[in-house]
Amino acid sequence: MGVKGSQQSARSRLATLAQLVVIVALAVYIARDFDLEDFLRALSLVNPDDVVPILVFEVLYYVSHAAAFWALCKKRFNLSFREALGSSMMAWLVDILLPSAFVEGDIARFFFLKTKSDWASSMSYTLFFRLLISSTLVFFILFASLLALKTLIFYSSLALVYVAVIVLGAALSLAMGVVVFKPSMLKNPLLKLLRRAAPSRRLDKLERDLEEFLVKVESVAAEFRENAAWLLVAVAALMLQWVSGIMTPYFSLKAAGVEVDVLSIAPGYTILTVFSLASIGVPFMLGSVDTALVTLYLILGAPKERALLATLIGRSITILVSLAMIYPLGIYYIKKTFSTDNLEEVRRTLQKISQEYGVRIPFIGG
Repeated sequence: MGVKGSQQSARSRLATLAQLVVIVALAVYIARDFDLEDFLRALSLVNPDDVVPILVFEVLYYVSHAAAFWALCKKRFNLSFREALGSSMMAWLVDILLPSAFVEGDIARFFFLKTKSDWASSMSYTLFFRLLISSTLVFFILFASLLALKTLIFYSSLALVYVAVIVLGAALSLAMGVVVFKPSMLKNPLLKLLRRAAPSRRLDKLERDLEEFLVKVESVAAEFRENAAWLLVAVAALMLQWVSGIMTPYFSLKAAGVEVDVLSIAPGYTILTVFSLASIGVPFMLGSVDTALVTLYLILGAPKERALLATLIGRSITILVSLAMIYPLGIYYIKKTFSTDNLEEVRRTLQKISQEYGVRIPFIGG
C-alpha cells in the first residue's frame, strides 16, 4: 500500500509539474511582443450586450447538468429538482477543489444518493450518470466536428490529443456500460483482488455476498430501460449542457472582437478535457482552464491580445457564477451529505465489512 501510494503521489506531482510548465511556457509566449495598446482598445470596446449571453449560457451549463441528473434519478430516489441542483453543485465544487479527473465529484454524488437509498442503487446510478456524461460528450464532439470539417485544420497540430481523448472517452463509455449493465463480468477480477486482502476461511461468504451485490446492481440497471422517456430527457439535457459549453467561449470571443464559426469550438473540448483531468486543484481551476482557453483561442486564430481578453471575460463570468451558485449550494449540500449521522452510518457499514470478511480498512476499527 505504501509503495502504491508513493507511486500515485509521484504521478500526481509529475502531472502537476507538467501542467505548470505548460502554463509558464504559454505565459512567456503571450508576454513576448504583447500589444498592450490593442488589448486596452479591445477592452474599451467590449459591449455589455455581448457579456449577457455568456452569463446565460454559463448558468444554463450547470442547470442543464443538474436537470439531467434529476431526470435520471427522480423516480428511483424520489429526487426533487432542488436536490438535484444542490447535489450537482456539490459535485462541481468537490471537482473544482480536489484534482483527480472528476472522481471526487462522482464519489460525492454517490454518497448523496446513498442518503436516499441503498448502496447498490447509488453505485449503479452514479456510474450510469458518468456513462451518460462521457458518451454524450464524445458523440457531441464527433457530430459537431463532422459539421465543421473545414475548420478542423485548426486542430491539425493537436490531432493526436484529439484522437486520444475521443478514443479514451469511447473506451470509458464502453467500460462504464459493462460495469452498469453486466457487472457480473467483474466478479472474477474482483475476487482475485479481494482474495489478497481477505482470509481464506471467509472467501466463501465473500464470494456469495459479492455475487448478490452485483446481481442487485444489474437489476437496478434494468430500470434505465424501463424509464426510457426520462432517460431521453437526461440525454437531451446533457446535450444542452455541451451546446452551452461551446456558446460560452463563442460569446467570449465575440465580446473581445473576434468572430469564429461556433462549431469550430466543439473539438476544443478535447483541450479543456485534458487540462481539467490534470487540474492542479487551485480554486476555480485558475491557471489550468485559463491555459486551455487561451490555447483554444490561439488555435482558432485569435490574436494573443484578444485571446487573453476573451479568456478574462469568460473566466470572470465563470467565477461569478461559481461564487453565486456552486460555492453556496455546494457547501450546504456537503454539510448535509457528509453530516455526522451519515458519516457514522458509513463507518458502521465499513466496520461491519471489516469484521465479517477480515479485511483491514484504513481508518476503520475492526
